[in-house]
Amino acid sequence: MYVLMANCLQVETMMKVATAILLVVFIFGTALSQKRSPRSVQPQSEYERKVEMENKKHNWGEGQLKVGDPAPEFDLKMLDAQDRVRLSSFAGKKPVALIMGSYTCPLFRGEVATLNEMARMYKDKVEFLLIYIREAHPVESWPDETNKREGILLPDASSIADKEGHASMCVQRLDIKFTTLIDEMDNRVELAYTAWPDRLYLIGKNGRIAWKGRPGAVGFVPAELAVAIEATLER
Repeated sequence: MYVLMANCLQVETMMKVATAILLVVFIFGTALSQKRSPRSVQPQSEYERKVEMENKKHNWGEGQLKVGDPAPEFDLKMLDAQDRVRLSSFAGKKPVALIMGSYTCPLFRGEVATLNEMARMYKDKVEFLLIYIREAHPVESWPDETNKREGILLPDASSIADKEGHASMCVQRLDIKFTTLIDEMDNRVELAYTAWPDRLYLIGKNGRIAWKGRPGAVGFVPAELAVAIEATLER
């Protein structure tokens, strides 16, 4: 009997592992099947060099937050609504996937379809939130050739209304399916999470950082978030 129970537990564990592997393969397949921005096929080292230089210039990059740290609280306005969302409102209920980006980031745009599919797959299990932060490539200070080709020529927002307008354009044109929040003009959430030019986090039900993605833009990999979600849901 004990042997039978052990065998059943072994089979159950193997099935869970196989499910996680299939999920990762699916996420990667979804991402590869989408039309990606030309930026994603450029030599990565060249883009990494540009991002590294910009991070050093502004003291952006890895940041101080570590897995297990309390997630910095925020209370942000929802896009096109007067309602506000507090991160702590999800504590004890469900994990929260934080997606931080802007319309002028080509790599962020290229991953939206995958993130939409993940939000659909984990509906009712994980809350997906897009936090709209500063533009990655404002036309006046860091223009991008991909954005020029695609006609995405946005300046840095000079007011919260501008920022909300940029976010609204982003959500509508990319057909983003999950809740969008607008970071304040002082960029408090972006700075707290070291999120520029884009970044992914997973916050556990305990309100602590369960997983932290690598610095953007080349570290913005939804498949890694999917693996982190699976591990968190298994606990």
